[in-house]
Amino acid sequence: FPVTICRRLQNEMQQHFESVQENEKYNSLRLKSIIEDPSLLEARLENYVVKDPEETENKRVVVECIERYKNGQTFNIILQGVQGTGKSHLSYSVLHELNETKRYSCLFVGVEAMIRKIKNSFNDKGSKYTEEYFVELLSSVDFLVLDDLGAETGAIDTNKTATDFVQRVLYAATTVRQNKSTIITTNLSSKVLYSMYDKKLVSRLFKSPKCIIFKDTKDKRITQLPF
Repeated sequence: FPVTICRRLQNEMQQHFESVQENEKYNSLRLKSIIEDPSLLEARLENYVVKDPEETENKRVVVECIERYKNGQTFNIILQGVQGTGKSHLSYSVLHELNETKRYSCLFVGVEAMIRKIKNSFNDKGSKYTEEYFVELLSSVDFLVLDDLGAETGAIDTNKTATDFVQRVLYAATTVRQNKSTIITTNLSSKVLYSMYDKKLVSRLFKSPKCIIFKDTKDKRITQLPF
C-alpha cells in the first residue's frame, strides 16, 4: 500500500481505538456500578426535593462541588447523617452530572453489596467479582462513590471492625486514588469509623474533604407513615 493510505488507515484505527476507550469510560457508571436500588438510577439534582434550610444549603454545596470538579479540582466529599436523608441521591447526582456533561468515567459502589459479591466469589470460581476485580475497578475511574461506608459491619452502634479483605480492597483502591476524587456516604461518625477501619485508610478517605452533614434532616422514606 502507498504510504499515504497506510497512514490514513493507521489514523482511522487509532481514532476507532480511542473512541472505544472513551465509550467504555463513559459507560462505567451505567454498566459497572453496584446499585441495589434501581430507583437511584433516576436520581438527579433536579428531583432532590428540599424542604428545610439544611437540605437547601447541602444541595447548594453539592452544586458548588460539581463546578469545582468540572474546573479540575481534586478533593473528596463526605456526606454524613442518618439514613434516608438523600445522601445516596445527591452523590449519584454528582456522578450523573459529571458523566453526562464532561464524560468523566464514574462509578457508584454500595460498599455492603460489593463485600457480599466478593464473599460469594470465594466459593464461586466463575465469578468475576473478586477482590482483585474491585481493586482495579475502584482504582481506575475518575470519580468514585463509596456508598454507605460501614454498613457492611452491621448495626450503626456496632463495635465490630471491618474484616481484613474489606480493609485490603479499600486500602489498595485509595492508594491509587490519592490524586483522584472520591465521594463517601455514611451513617457513622468519624469516631466510629476510626474504630472500625485502619487509621491510615480513614486518613486517606478523609484527606482535606468537603463535609456535608445532615444533622436535622429527617428520614425521607418514613415521614409519610401514618403511625
